[in-house]
Amino acid sequence: MAERLIGFIKEKSSAIITTVQEHVSSVTDTTGTLAKQKLLQTLISSGVVQSEHIRHALQIGIGHFLDCQIAKTAHTSEYIQREKFPAGGTQVTRPHSLPDFDIEAYGLDIFCTLMDIYGIDPLTLKEHVCEGELKEIVNPSNSGSLLYLTSDSTFLIKTVRDYDAKFIEQKFLNEYLNYVKRTPGTFISKLFGSFGYIPYLSEQTKITVDSFTLRFAIFQNFIPTKIEIHEKYDLKGSSYGRDANAQEKMKTSATFKDNDFREIHPKGLKLPKSVYYHLKEVLTRDVEFLEKLNIMDYSLLLTVHNMDNQVKPIRVTPLESLLGNVRDTFLIGMTQDIDQGDKKNKDEKPKLVLKFKKPIETLGLGFKEVSTYDTENSKEFGGIPAVNEKGERLLLFFGIIDLLQTFDICKVMQRSYQTVENREAVDDRSIVEADFYAKRFKEFLFESVFQPADDELKTHPISMNVFSLPSSSQKQSDQKSNQASVLNAFPDVHRL
Repeated sequence: MAERLIGFIKEKSSAIITTVQEHVSSVTDTTGTLAKQKLLQTLISSGVVQSEHIRHALQIGIGHFLDCQIAKTAHTSEYIQREKFPAGGTQVTRPHSLPDFDIEAYGLDIFCTLMDIYGIDPLTLKEHVCEGELKEIVNPSNSGSLLYLTSDSTFLIKTVRDYDAKFIEQKFLNEYLNYVKRTPGTFISKLFGSFGYIPYLSEQTKITVDSFTLRFAIFQNFIPTKIEIHEKYDLKGSSYGRDANAQEKMKTSATFKDNDFREIHPKGLKLPKSVYYHLKEVLTRDVEFLEKLNIMDYSLLLTVHNMDNQVKPIRVTPLESLLGNVRDTFLIGMTQDIDQGDKKNKDEKPKLVLKFKKPIETLGLGFKEVSTYDTENSKEFGGIPAVNEKGERLLLFFGIIDLLQTFDICKVMQRSYQTVENREAVDDRSIVEADFYAKRFKEFLFESVFQPADDELKTHPISMNVFSLPSSSQKQSDQKSNQASVLNAFPDVHRL
């Protein structure tokens, strides 16, 4: 009996020590991330490091490691692989015109296993990520963060904080792999790789090579690029402060939030009954997986194509318009860019086709089972069919984003401060315990956002070719606004 009691005490003591160590590490990592963001701002604004060099170095380094996977020469049990890229080249790297740098690849074999499950190979990923110019979505001298979109808008490359990279390595990646292996369909955003960029800085900066590693993750951009998106929402299920700011609302392609959705669609969006219950099953499974890992503050990024009404919703008052420039809100994320087919370079080499599941296929359904929209274009894009309160036909495209925020000691402290600041609103905020967050998130999605309807939705479509893309003149006029439209898909690029 005494031995069992001693063993129990030792076990509990060990668990407590581990928890304390994790919390201390979390606080230390948060402080380090703040310092690194400020340092990056300083280095780029002073010209010591150039964002253009980082973009090209990433493409060179990612391409090298993927080439090694293609040639089957890089299999290793080591989680971190590192390669030097001097300007003159080495026996295994090619010469280049950039300042010397190193690239690290993290968990490459695991990510290649994930790619195999996703249905693509390293060559396909290399073509989409490394060919063509990466588009810079964020000004790093202002934000201390970096976000790039591939030239064909199919992938995002974003900076991740050091403790996010540690979380990926220590907890998330293997759990994520096992989950994807056993789960036939998931709306959790697809993660394709994690890499580190290490510049060689001059001695005058007093920064060592190994003390400044910028870490990046590659995600799929699940928003279709060949069909216009009329509405975008970043949904968390919370209500406190969950309105798009005035500056965002005035954009031609605004990203709205929870309270905006409640006002624009007070009755939610109706889905065919069979689709609704399949979707509820898949998203519930996804949320339970995130809850198991103590992850919170994720979002459902919901984008809507309206087949019957091309007018985008607007939520802005004259007063908000006047105050718009005063408010300083920084929205980061995926860019939805209609394919400019008539402007593409005809000599450009076609890239290998990506064969990701369409949203309706993720549910395990096809258009034989869901015949609400019996059109070729609806089959091509595979959006989830729905109707709004006006009976207008919609196609929905969405995914769960912001996967790396756990309810750690920093969030506990933030929640404690918010409780003191406004006790009545504390449960309406985004910073809550993972189990409470998951419960509220599911309730919001399946009671306020999505509603079950009859299997065959009764709609009154407008007599027009609602799927036709804009004319050339319309494309030209909309191109700038579409490219400037920034979805609130990865706020953790700048948020601590």
